Amino acid sequence: MKTNIINKDIFKAYDIRGKIGTDWCLNDNYNDAFLIGQALGNQLVKSKSNKIIVGRDGRNSSEGISENLILGLLSVGCDVTDIGLTATPIVYFCLDQLGISNCAMVTGSHNPPMHNGIKMVTDREATSQEMIESLYFDIINIEFDGKLGTFSKYENAVADYQLAITNNIKLNKKLRIGIDAGNGATALFAENLFTALGCEIYPLFCEVDGNFPNHSPDPTTPENLESLIALVKDKNLDLGVAFDGDGDRMIAVDNKGTLLWPDRILILLAQEILAKNPNSRIVFDIKCSMLLAAEIRKAGGQAAFCPNGHSIMKREVLRLNAIMGGEFSGHIVMRDRWNDFDDAPYVAARFLEILSNTEETCHQVFQKIPDSYSTHEYKIKAKDIRAAASLVADFIKNADFAGANLNLLDGLRVEYDDGWGLIRSSNTSAAVGIRFEATSEKRLEEIKALFRSVFKRIDHKQELPF
Repeated sequence: MKTNIINKDIFKAYDIRGKIGTDWCLNDNYNDAFLIGQALGNQLVKSKSNKIIVGRDGRNSSEGISENLILGLLSVGCDVTDIGLTATPIVYFCLDQLGISNCAMVTGSHNPPMHNGIKMVTDREATSQEMIESLYFDIINIEFDGKLGTFSKYENAVADYQLAITNNIKLNKKLRIGIDAGNGATALFAENLFTALGCEIYPLFCEVDGNFPNHSPDPTTPENLESLIALVKDKNLDLGVAFDGDGDRMIAVDNKGTLLWPDRILILLAQEILAKNPNSRIVFDIKCSMLLAAEIRKAGGQAAFCPNGHSIMKREVLRLNAIMGGEFSGHIVMRDRWNDFDDAPYVAARFLEILSNTEETCHQVFQKIPDSYSTHEYKIKAKDIRAAASLVADFIKNADFAGANLNLLDGLRVEYDDGWGLIRSSNTSAAVGIRFEATSEKRLEEIKALFRSVFKRIDHKQELPF
């Protein structure tokens, strides 16, 4: 009789993720990872695509998860290529390098040290929510068997990745940059990579440490960038770049220490790409600036919104055959000269290439790009994911925004000619995200006040962060 038990709540919309010892892998037992490997491997074998690449980040639990995931994959007949400790973009890079269509990366991404998970690609596409949910039901319902698969290691992944980027990117002048790897996986190679590109490097936290002793590995939280901003100002650097825990997201600060949100960076990248690829489509998520769509069209491109979520964005990029895709959180795909996946070190290198072709400072370059008044993404914590979704549903039910366009693509984006506000529930954590943008500070505060009035109507007692 089937006796496998695993927590359904770790099977998220984009990946598998939860707190170690609480949500999964209880009591230092990594059998959950073995069961996931069996289920994933069984699906691959049934689809006649049994080869898979596996990598892991530097979290304390990643090695144990990876070992058991691999054992599960092997047990049902998958042929596994293990690239060991690495960054997520290198796993994606190896899909083309090794001619394999599937991969699994053990990583907790930007989350705190005790969290971990698995990101997956099958048949060269980021896995859908339906496919991830099917793994859970297969674990619960199917007895797995099969012949033993083969195991091999690929030792040259980092070196081959670095060579591919240095062959792809040409900097026309030396740039002095600060790099904050946040003790995450990019600490393995970031200094070497950007030195090889011709930069003068000032490193921060470029040692892999699964405890993340300096700050949380999420560069989109402004307080996590304080050290990088101070370094850029103190050393008078050209740019500062910060990567998240597994290296598929990046954010930057200019030479004056001004934070450059990813949707601003996307405008610069779009201008460069569309100059050489007119009329191409660019996909971006619902959190991004209204200026991004306007600037894409101004540069001769086609703009397309998508729901939030790195997997959703990447699938939409492929569906629409877009030349680039990006998210406010820092996931950016550049298909004109690279591949179909989010690769923060490569995106940072392309950013530097643009800066190396001008005598202007980074601050001066962005001064020429239209700007607005906008906020970071505010977070309201909820008891669980279902409670967060319920709060957003109540907000939408009680919404009253006269004269606005109500965009329900992902949560509710209330759009005016001169600004917008967004409320949506997270697909990966028990939280509600809220963001605002407007053409003036006064209008920004007016839109915030309209949102606060809806919260009052639904008798929301928690203190609002805006």
